Amino acid sequence: MSRRTGISVGSLQSFALGDGLEQEVGVWGMGLGGARQQGHRPLNTGHVRAWKEGRSCVWRDHGVWTVDGEGKPHLLVLDYFLRVDGREVDFERDYLIPFIRRYADAVRAVDPEALIFTEGEPQALPPQVGDGSLGFVSAPHWYDVVQLLLKRSSSWLGYDAVQNRIVLGPWAVRRSFAWQLAAIRQSGTECLHGPTVVGEIGITFDLRGGRAFRTGDYREQEALMDRSLCAVEGSLCSATIWNYTASNTNARGDGWNGEDLSIWSADQGRDTRVLDRGGRALRAVVRPYPVATAGEPLQLSFDMRRSVLRFTFRHDPGVTLATEIFVPPSQYPFGYRVGMTDGTFLKDDVRHMLTYRHTLGQPTHTIIIRPRRGPAKP
Repeated sequence: MSRRTGISVGSLQSFALGDGLEQEVGVWGMGLGGARQQGHRPLNTGHVRAWKEGRSCVWRDHGVWTVDGEGKPHLLVLDYFLRVDGREVDFERDYLIPFIRRYADAVRAVDPEALIFTEGEPQALPPQVGDGSLGFVSAPHWYDVVQLLLKRSSSWLGYDAVQNRIVLGPWAVRRSFAWQLAAIRQSGTECLHGPTVVGEIGITFDLRGGRAFRTGDYREQEALMDRSLCAVEGSLCSATIWNYTASNTNARGDGWNGEDLSIWSADQGRDTRVLDRGGRALRAVVRPYPVATAGEPLQLSFDMRRSVLRFTFRHDPGVTLATEIFVPPSQYPFGYRVGMTDGTFLKDDVRHMLTYRHTLGQPTHTIIIRPRRGPAKP
């Protein structure tokens, strides 16, 4: 799926624009069939140059392009950026991986135990560092790109960034998202010999021209956020929600590249008596999850509609500490009930934590948390 939206400037046009030439560039939009050109727009009508006075474009000096007598740009060397010393260039192999290794060596010269967070292109599998050394963490970005680009939600339409294909059907989309994250996590183990933390995951809040800002109804955003976080849980990935922007407003969004992904906005609530004032889609964001596990997680799921958490893990005989699960009161206003295959538990309502101690009689253990449907009895 092409990611071109809005103004799309070609390489030659970018050279010409930087050298002060006006250019007619394409304007692209997204549809169900992908990106397509919807028109043209003139850029740099004021003939502003990016270079210092008296200096020409560096690529023009290197003979990559020139301008004819009518002021039109022309490429002179078509493969200038594709081949170096007669060999075809591969960005990851020739530039990214050597940079990662030099960066890691420099940091570890100061701190030999430093963990190096590493990422390739957005939505892509991690780079094949391949030197067998430890201390690398795969930190890719992953998004539900359909809603991110279209700023529209669809339960029926998804995109598989790993296999580069469209996914159709609500069940198929949800399954595909979890599969993609699991594949990215597995690739992190194979390519970097380390764990995976999804460095960015989230949803855009200005859907449908910011309709929720006017209505106060964020159910559409909640459903999208829940679908992405269900994929995190289903793949047993670690992830960082993108993002919290303290300066977010309805008019400016996050203040960068037209994005509006902040789970908080000053325009969404100013009542200082409310703890979660300004929060957006918090019903999906603030959810129960295991903070610490006395072994290996095997299965994790949270049903937002029913507020039911199910967690299964295999205990490690060498771990004597308890398993801890965060249980937010916003999901359980009347308290919660706990079901277990074995073991004992203790509720800590101050820390909003459930402490679970397993038995040694069986290798795996399942904990189920369900909401109470009314005020707890005294």
